Amino acid sequence: MIRPLLWLPLAALSLTPALAQDASFKKQAQKLHALAGGEYCQPAEGGYFPEDSYMEWTFSYKPSWSDSAEEEEVTLIRIFCGSGAYNVQHAYYIHRDFEGLTPLPFAVPSFDTKYAVEDDIDSPLESITMTGMSANLLLVNSDFDPETLTISSHSYWRGIGDASSSGVWTFKDGEFSLVYYEVDATYDGDVNAEPLLDYTSP
Repeated sequence: MIRPLLWLPLAALSLTPALAQDASFKKQAQKLHALAGGEYCQPAEGGYFPEDSYMEWTFSYKPSWSDSAEEEEVTLIRIFCGSGAYNVQHAYYIHRDFEGLTPLPFAVPSFDTKYAVEDDIDSPLESITMTGMSANLLLVNSDFDPETLTISSHSYWRGIGDASSSGVWTFKDGEFSLVYYEVDATYDGDVNAEPLLDYTSP
């Protein structure tokens, strides 16, 4: 699994709306990304750097807390951070009028796995137990769907793809909330993920 990063406090990593007058969102986000990602997200000399290393989407929404609330505009930014043999990592940033530009954290479940033979992931999986929630500032193999305002991620635990974790975060009222998360912890050669959290079903 991806080793979590040590990030600076979010309050110290925001760019206020006043700075928007001095630079484009791209320049602001790249500066913030260089600070937030540190050496971990700096491209290696001669390393892989995709054409879509910077993506930006702007959309509007009407807050649900009041019928008289005015529409608000949001800009979502995705910036390439790094890649391995089969996983590509991105960081996301979000601009809202009140907060300015800030890193976008993603809620993810914490869980424990139990195998038939202790410390042998190739033995049968006996149980997987959700133990709490944490937050990530990087997503793996992720994409944003502007039609559904949904971010999805799929992280391969090894190259053949028989073990993985996937999440879906949907935008509502100015925030991205985790609505679905599944895990395949079997290492059995087959793709057979099981939902760990599901707010999409009635």
